[in-house]
Amino acid sequence: MKKLVTLTASAVFLASVLTACSSSTSPSGESSKDAGSSGGKSGDVTIKFINWEPPAVYQPAIDAFEKKYPHIKVKYVPLVENDSNETLKKLDMMYASGEDFDVFSLNSTPNFSQRASNGMLEPLDSYISKEGVKYEDEYKAEQMKVDGKRYSLPGKFGPWLVLLNKAELDKANLPVPSNWTWDDFREYAKKLTSGEGANKQYGAHFHSWKDYLLLRKYSAASNQGIMNDQGTAVDADNPLMKQSLQLRYDMEYVDKSATPYQDVITQKIPYRDQYFQGKARMVPTGSWMIAEAGGTEKIPATFVSAFAPWPTNNKGDEIYSFGGADSLVISAKSKHKQESYEFIRFLSTEGMALTKQLSAWKKADLEKEIDAIIASTKTPDKIDKASLMNALKVTKLPNPPTVVPYNSEIEKAYIAESEAFLLKVNDLDTTISNIKTKLKKIVDSNK
Repeated sequence: MKKLVTLTASAVFLASVLTACSSSTSPSGESSKDAGSSGGKSGDVTIKFINWEPPAVYQPAIDAFEKKYPHIKVKYVPLVENDSNETLKKLDMMYASGEDFDVFSLNSTPNFSQRASNGMLEPLDSYISKEGVKYEDEYKAEQMKVDGKRYSLPGKFGPWLVLLNKAELDKANLPVPSNWTWDDFREYAKKLTSGEGANKQYGAHFHSWKDYLLLRKYSAASNQGIMNDQGTAVDADNPLMKQSLQLRYDMEYVDKSATPYQDVITQKIPYRDQYFQGKARMVPTGSWMIAEAGGTEKIPATFVSAFAPWPTNNKGDEIYSFGGADSLVISAKSKHKQESYEFIRFLSTEGMALTKQLSAWKKADLEKEIDAIIASTKTPDKIDKASLMNALKVTKLPNPPTVVPYNSEIEKAYIAESEAFLLKVNDLDTTISNIKTKLKKIVDSNK
């Protein structure tokens, strides 16, 4: 049977900042000069860290790390800025050709599972054990495992929330939700929709990703994905899958309160433009949009953005959301594995706060982290801090699922069948039936 990848990616959400160790000791309290590395040499070393973020994002963390560990230098290399897919393509070529690098990030389950399964990543269990700590004591967000082995520490992290145009909420006399259901969300969208034709402003916008075809499933405490948490079968009998698709259809065709799916895919509408240009008043999205709500050079913020927690399926339900963390990993070919481990331990804790991003470190101060993120934006006054703090505090993330290595194939097939429903090619019952039969064939072919 093909390998299953255990994604233990979530349960809570916030955090960031570590009280690291002294400048001469590793996280385990051992001198790094004495700890050695795979290269077999002690003394000063330089490790290469590959990512896609601009250098300004990680440089403050690198500077702080080098100050604490003066014998370890970090060379940051953004292969293709702001493009993770192209970065990973180039990184794979570098690895295959034997080019040296030590640390890198992976931002999705398929990206991680592929590289962990093919031996590209260094297992971290022995490093964590040697340090004398327990992962669950350090982090609120679990990470992916392969065959029970841990290959990563959590990088930037956060739950999904709902981004709202506060000026439009005020105009419609709608309070910022602190706890709401999908029925409430639908009512808000209707009340926030105005205009006609090219000038129409929608109450809500959903992007083309599979996430927007699983809205109600993402509110569940388990089985949020297309497959069940065990990774053994397609979860099409779960009523939340059908209800998620029905919600999308009703908001588009009955209420006419959401951007038409056909427009989203044919016009390739950027969700950022749709929201910041005022063409949609609410966008369910990931935590990376927190900083963008304060405006960027490319897309300035012209109104205050508020944040609401992910809607629940029923009133009184605990508030769950989708979310996870990027994976900080070490190349299996690194010549400085101990030093690389020390760096990702630092970066996954106090270092992540210096990058102005959420982390999963249990000792983090959420408010300080949020203050730092808001202060780093072009127009900090455009972010409603109170609603953001509430959304982060009340949100839980579910127990981690098992993710199959052919996950991308499953997602592609699910999107295709869901799209046929949203474009009125098939009715909902036919769509669910097709999802069951066609996706089961993919599962069976991979056994």
